[in-house]
Amino acid sequence: MKRFVLTMLLAAAAFMAVSAETGKNYQKIFPIDSDVYQAITSLYISQGLALPSTTGPWSADELLKMLDKIALSKLSGGTLAAYEYARAELTRELKPAQFVLKVNLEGYYHTNTTDFTKESQWARGFNERNPLLDLVLETAPGQHFYGYSSFSLGNNKYTGWSSAEGPTSTLFGQYAFTTNVWMIPPSVQNDLDFSFPYRAFGAFGGDGWSVEFGREQLSWGPGESGNFMIGDQLLYHNMGRVTTYSKNFKYTLLTSFFPYPGNYYPVTDSSGNFVGTHRSQANVISGLKMFLAHRLEFDMFKSKVSFAVTEGIMYQSADNTIDLSILSPTAIFHNYYIRSNANSLLTGELTFSPVSFVNLYGQVVVDEFALPGEGTPGVDPGALPNGFGYMAGVKGRYPLGKGIVSGSFEWAKTDPYLYLRDNGNYSASITDTNDLNFVVATRLFSNGLGGLSYDEQFLGYHYGGDAIVFNGGLGYKQFGRWYLSANVLYMIHGTHDKWTLWSRVDPSTGGSYPPNVETPTTSHDTANFGDINANLRDSVTKTTIVGIKGGCTVLKNLDVYAEGDFIYIQNPGNISTNPPISDFQLTTGVSYSL
Repeated sequence: MKRFVLTMLLAAAAFMAVSAETGKNYQKIFPIDSDVYQAITSLYISQGLALPSTTGPWSADELLKMLDKIALSKLSGGTLAAYEYARAELTRELKPAQFVLKVNLEGYYHTNTTDFTKESQWARGFNERNPLLDLVLETAPGQHFYGYSSFSLGNNKYTGWSSAEGPTSTLFGQYAFTTNVWMIPPSVQNDLDFSFPYRAFGAFGGDGWSVEFGREQLSWGPGESGNFMIGDQLLYHNMGRVTTYSKNFKYTLLTSFFPYPGNYYPVTDSSGNFVGTHRSQANVISGLKMFLAHRLEFDMFKSKVSFAVTEGIMYQSADNTIDLSILSPTAIFHNYYIRSNANSLLTGELTFSPVSFVNLYGQVVVDEFALPGEGTPGVDPGALPNGFGYMAGVKGRYPLGKGIVSGSFEWAKTDPYLYLRDNGNYSASITDTNDLNFVVATRLFSNGLGGLSYDEQFLGYHYGGDAIVFNGGLGYKQFGRWYLSANVLYMIHGTHDKWTLWSRVDPSTGGSYPPNVETPTTSHDTANFGDINANLRDSVTKTTIVGIKGGCTVLKNLDVYAEGDFIYIQNPGNISTNPPISDFQLTTGVSYSL
């Protein structure tokens, strides 16, 4: 048996060695914030094509097939430079194994150390901050295999615990100036982040297909302020995906696993204090929470129009069991009718380029709606509340000099109960620990808070339900050289949040259930998992963020960058008696790769 195993290992090594010598590897995975994808998107819009696949990340093979649609005879100036940049990056030779050490020095300054003391209040939050050191290992042992691991050393997202707020941090607001260098005050040794890696995966594939599994960041959709099925705000997904693509069609099947809510609920105790004592690495993890989705993308009318439809379910099981029949990639998940175990979500996306340099796009999401014979919310008592979201936007790209000017404007609106649901018993309770929300947690370890925290985020749209968002941006970029951009976001957000307890609704007050509400709400009529005083919310919060950022490559592998944001919030916390608050936040950094 040992001889057989040794023979197979030697044969596999020989095969990989021959593969590495006989052709290039196009299975490298490019992340969701890749400049290569941005360059290709700019080329598509400039030539009047619908957006390329918005299902990120992407393999080099897929991105090269996107480039094949570009008419080379129409390229000049900025578009030609963008094309050459993308082509060079996608065809770059990969070594069988390569280490890259990235050194990042960042400083953070802000003006309001009283009201802005949480990570969630920073325009450039933890996800966007770079660690001091990041050791990246890329492996390409053959034509069809690729691996990536990022081992970072930096500060933690949370450094302490408060019964009033839950996880807290000394690095996001309590001090006017902080850095990403651990052990430089206010950072201490206990603040070192040991939850890495945030990107670590293996991938394999071939001509027109790709398989990836591990920890990865995902984003599905064309939105600038976020996307309805999968947003880019999660630190990572523990995922596996299968993707096939051709000239006019792409199919993706995804599974992504998260901690079961019973491991970290209830969030607060009966007095409203956040519970943290049971969140220890010594606790046995139980329960299953799995997101399963399939996505179909179509390229139509000579690539002037693209359309995508996605269906997903959040499947939960308290006893770790799973019905394998739900894994069928051809099924309609909604039609399983397993309300106590799963909640389904459906999105549709359309992009259209009527002329060169302009692209129009839209998204719609359906979480809950009344079928024929079911009660209509706002009309019938005890009806299920609607869960819809809508988005419309326009993107522009225009070559200027050796770069490309970019512009965008976007509007989005989400219903108050979007992404929220009970556990199937139609009588949601604040004591439930297994509600089927599209709110998921990332498990983070910190010596500073004495154990584990579960960082909850919406899986889909970053701002969740009960929101109206306007977002506009303008920028200029020479790919691989320098960029400068400005952005304005204005958001009207009602009283409902990620911890709002789902409920049936009645037409008006006086019934057995809270009244049906529309976005933006000015009252919180159900209980709240994270705030026992949510009933005091009586107004709409209005947030304005004006930001500008830029960066350039000074020398090979040496980059400098900066970002400044002004934030102004009216009725913070959805309380009308709270005075407006504001803050100016500045980030500066320098990065060098070895």
